[in-house]
Amino acid sequence: MGEKTEPEKGKTKPRSAVVLAGGRGRRMGMVEKALLEFEGKTIIERLLESLFRVVDEVILSVRDKMQEQNIRQVLEKFPSREIRFCFDTLEDAGPLEGIRAGLLESRSEYSFVCAGDMPFVNFGVVDMLFEKADGHDAALPRWEDRKFEPLHAVYSRKLIPEIEKAFEKGKRSVLTPVFEMQDVVFVEVSEIRELDPELRTFANINTIEDMELAGRQK
Repeated sequence: MGEKTEPEKGKTKPRSAVVLAGGRGRRMGMVEKALLEFEGKTIIERLLESLFRVVDEVILSVRDKMQEQNIRQVLEKFPSREIRFCFDTLEDAGPLEGIRAGLLESRSEYSFVCAGDMPFVNFGVVDMLFEKADGHDAALPRWEDRKFEPLHAVYSRKLIPEIEKAFEKGKRSVLTPVFEMQDVVFVEVSEIRELDPELRTFANINTIEDMELAGRQK
């Protein structure tokens, strides 16, 4: 990964992160992906270590109390950090409901949103997305082929009412409410590559093969 000096917190607005940890890991035999371990650390532990370099609090969006209890065991390693849980209020609404619940729980105007199965999130990239989003509605990574990374982006609280409007229309795609906002900053992947040449920040673990590959690429 590209190196970046850790930003000095306290000189910027409060920042939050929303981690969508509620997925059931169907492609991995229904395992708790956030608790998968390699190199001696769980995915969620690695993710929290990176995020807390640039955010003040993390909200973990989970399915239910049982999942919360399972993840709490890992959080003992972060005794001085602000970590809270939130739960979906709409069933089977997908990641969009997790984002809504997380943003409602967030104490900040801007929150970085990512999936809970992303062990290599680059704190330098997250910091850049916050800087890009400041004064706008969101900062959304965009690939050369015009595809996007909505689950690795910074959103303002303005996304909340747009999500609720999307639900009223029966829409569940994350990008639907994002594109309803008026002032979204698109961050080209070529710029992100300057901080993270291999773009590992976007990597997620969906299968056992992904896990094995991640171990080989360390």
